Amino acid sequence: MLKKVPKVEIGGCIQQINKIHPQRLGWFGPRMGMMLILGFAAVLLPFYWYMLFFNKFYFWIRRQKPISTEGYFHYDRHKLPHLSFVDKLWCEYCEWANGSLQWASAIVNEIERRYCPIQNQCHPHCEKAKRWRDEFLSFNHYPEELRLYYEERYLQESQLDTPEEEK
Repeated sequence: MLKKVPKVEIGGCIQQINKIHPQRLGWFGPRMGMMLILGFAAVLLPFYWYMLFFNKFYFWIRRQKPISTEGYFHYDRHKLPHLSFVDKLWCEYCEWANGSLQWASAIVNEIERRYCPIQNQCHPHCEKAKRWRDEFLSFNHYPEELRLYYEERYLQESQLDTPEEEK
């Protein structure tokens, strides 16, 4: 059951993280980051369209059922009342981008499973990558939990970036 979350404007996730986790290049850094993200979308969109085609026809040729997109895309974060309109758009972008890549990975994994089912030794990072969303906030979070999440992440990242002599 969903928690009752108060409708609070937190000033935008991006603005909050920029306050807690200062970026390089001053005012230009966030704008440059946004341009890189939009550039990634421009590259990902044709890839996504190709994967739609590939998924349908490759598995048709192989007489297999195509990999459904169901389960890879969950467009629901726009329902959170405390996010600004721009934050909601970015949430939907992230869902599409991550969902597209995970879906494409599932397609490749199915091809590998069928034609080359040899297990390789998994690097520790591989195991971490499989559980990456476990570290996210729950969907039913409060605005204060978001602020604390960013503060904790910043502390963890800054400790990783600090040389041993300074610790």
